[in-house]
Amino acid sequence: MSNAQIATYARELADHLREIASTQDAIKDIIGSARDAGINVKALRKVAREMVMESDKRATLYEDEDQLSLFREQVGLTNATYGIAAE
Repeated sequence: MSNAQIATYARELADHLREIASTQDAIKDIIGSARDAGINVKALRKVAREMVMESDKRATLYEDEDQLSLFREQVGLTNATYGIAAE
Protein backbone atom coordinates (compact mmCIF):
# COMPACT_ATOMS: atom_id res chain seq x y z
CA MET A 1 0.00 0.00 0.00
CA SER A 2 1.41 3.35 -0.94
CA ASN A 3 1.59 6.51 1.12
CA ALA A 4 -0.80 8.15 -1.35
CA GLN A 5 -3.43 5.45 -0.71
CA ILE A 6 -3.06 5.83 3.04
CA ALA A 7 -3.39 9.60 2.76
CA THR A 8 -6.50 9.24 0.58
CA TYR A 9 -8.15 6.89 3.07
CA ALA A 10 -7.17 9.14 5.98
CA ARG A 11 -8.65 12.25 4.31
CA GLU A 12 -11.85 10.39 3.40
CA LEU A 13 -12.21 9.05 6.94
CA ALA A 14 -11.50 12.48 8.45
CA ASP A 15 -14.25 13.99 6.27
CA HIS A 16 -16.75 11.43 7.53
CA LEU A 17 -15.67 11.93 11.14
CA ARG A 18 -16.28 15.68 10.73
CA GLU A 19 -19.74 14.91 9.32
CA ILE A 20 -20.47 12.69 12.32
CA ALA A 21 -19.38 15.42 14.75
CA SER A 22 -21.57 17.94 12.95
CA THR A 23 -24.54 15.57 13.06
CA GLN A 24 -23.99 14.93 16.77
CA ASP A 25 -24.02 18.70 17.40
CA ALA A 26 -27.29 19.01 15.46
CA ILE A 27 -28.81 16.18 17.50
CA LYS A 28 -27.79 17.88 20.76
CA ASP A 29 -29.43 21.11 19.56
CA ILE A 30 -32.68 19.31 18.66
CA ILE A 31 -32.75 17.44 21.98
CA GLY A 32 -32.08 20.67 23.86
CA SER A 33 -34.88 22.48 22.05
CA ALA A 34 -37.28 19.60 22.67
CA ARG A 35 -36.34 19.52 26.37
CA ASP A 36 -36.86 23.29 26.60
CA ALA A 37 -40.31 22.78 25.03
CA GLY A 38 -41.19 20.31 27.80
CA ILE A 39 -41.01 17.19 25.63
CA ASN A 40 -39.97 13.88 27.17
CA VAL A 41 -36.69 13.46 25.28
CA LYS A 42 -36.26 9.82 26.29
CA ALA A 43 -39.55 8.99 24.57
CA LEU A 44 -38.66 11.27 21.65
CA ARG A 45 -35.37 9.43 21.06
CA LYS A 46 -37.15 6.09 21.20
CA VAL A 47 -39.77 7.15 18.65
CA ALA A 48 -37.10 8.62 16.36
CA ARG A 49 -35.12 5.34 16.49
CA GLU A 50 -38.30 3.44 15.62
CA MET A 51 -38.89 5.76 12.66
CA VAL A 52 -35.58 4.74 11.08
CA MET A 53 -35.87 1.07 12.04
CA GLU A 54 -36.57 -1.50 9.33
CA SER A 55 -40.27 -2.35 9.22
CA ASP A 56 -39.81 -6.04 10.09
CA LYS A 57 -37.68 -5.18 13.13
CA ARG A 58 -40.20 -2.53 14.17
CA ALA A 59 -43.04 -5.06 13.85
CA THR A 60 -41.13 -7.52 16.05
CA LEU A 61 -40.49 -4.77 18.60
CA TYR A 62 -44.19 -3.91 18.72
CA GLU A 63 -45.14 -7.57 19.09
CA ASP A 64 -42.70 -7.88 21.98
CA GLU A 65 -44.12 -4.75 23.60
CA ASP A 66 -47.67 -6.04 23.20
CA GLN A 67 -46.63 -9.29 24.88
CA LEU A 68 -44.88 -7.38 27.66
CA SER A 69 -48.01 -5.29 28.25
CA LEU A 70 -50.08 -8.46 28.45
CA PHE A 71 -47.68 -9.99 30.97
CA ARG A 72 -47.71 -6.81 33.06
CA GLU A 73 -51.48 -6.84 33.04
CA GLN A 74 -51.56 -10.50 34.09
CA VAL A 75 -49.34 -9.89 37.11
CA GLY A 76 -51.05 -6.64 38.11
CA LEU A 77 -48.45 -4.16 36.91
CA THR A 78 -50.79 -1.80 35.10
CA ASN A 79 -50.46 1.96 35.51
CA ALA A 80 -53.28 1.98 38.05
CA THR A 81 -51.81 -0.81 40.19
CA TYR A 82 -48.08 -0.23 39.69
CA GLY A 83 -47.60 1.62 42.97
CA ILE A 84 -49.42 -1.12 44.88
CA ALA A 85 -47.49 -3.97 43.19
CA ALA A 86 -44.14 -2.29 43.92
CA GLU A 87 -44.82 -2.30 47.66
